Amino acid sequence: MQLVNVDEAQLQIYAPNLSAQDKQALKDGTGCLVKNPIAFSYGDTTVQQTDLTVGDTIQLGDRTLPVLGLIDTAITINNDGFTNGVQLIVNDEIYCSLLGNDSYSEVYPTLQDNADTDTFESWLDSWCSNYPGTHWLSYLQSSNEMIESFEQIKMLCWVLIIFIGIIGILNIINTVYSNIHTRVGEIGMQRAIGMSAASLYKTFLWEGAYYGIIASVIGAVFGYVCCIFVGAAQTDALQLVAVPVMAIVEAAIISIVACLLATAIPLRSIARMSIVDSIETVE
Repeated sequence: MQLVNVDEAQLQIYAPNLSAQDKQALKDGTGCLVKNPIAFSYGDTTVQQTDLTVGDTIQLGDRTLPVLGLIDTAITINNDGFTNGVQLIVNDEIYCSLLGNDSYSEVYPTLQDNADTDTFESWLDSWCSNYPGTHWLSYLQSSNEMIESFEQIKMLCWVLIIFIGIIGILNIINTVYSNIHTRVGEIGMQRAIGMSAASLYKTFLWEGAYYGIIASVIGAVFGYVCCIFVGAAQTDALQLVAVPVMAIVEAAIISIVACLLATAIPLRSIARMSIVDSIETVE
């Protein structure tokens, strides 16, 4: 069993739904809160354990305290983990009288907006040096470090996206370019029977546009699926996310433009060839 005492701010975090009457009873020392042990079993056998409910009474020394409420999250010091057992949250008077200890194990100082953080952190360093084993952690500094880490990860992701995008565009260009050059003879035969240069461009440019549209649709579907899995990794829940319309449109435009350029550039040189040379190239 563990005895714990917290201030009102921490109490609001661990028991946000506790009524004002129960909060006053806890503060007056006429009640307590309980964190029950974590249930576990081995095989088909469930290990017996204490399971207190609201309204039960607990004897602490010469005091009988009713259970005012249950908390779901164990209160730990320095995030060291929870030793499985019953945890009782009582007021400071009961805590000090039973344990004979009136020192604080963990404090959460909150600075005002205009506070000099550098001066305060220097004072904390000096204060902690007087108490071996004491250390401090700045949530503001941790938040800034986390933001910086996220920015680095974001930059790395953009580099990866650009790298994959370049590979994809090169694959599209190679496919379209190879498709046209393997059909030089066909182009020559079409021109021999009367196809104009305008019709030639129209036919192959539409074909290139179709390549880009199909590639964009497939990429959009797989990209949306990836967005769902990335969101699930962040929230631990598999759910639909907003469709990134602008990103899909931008990628589609780039893909279609790449296909049109990959079609128009080699087609221009082939269209300049004589009909005889086009047919003889294949033969």
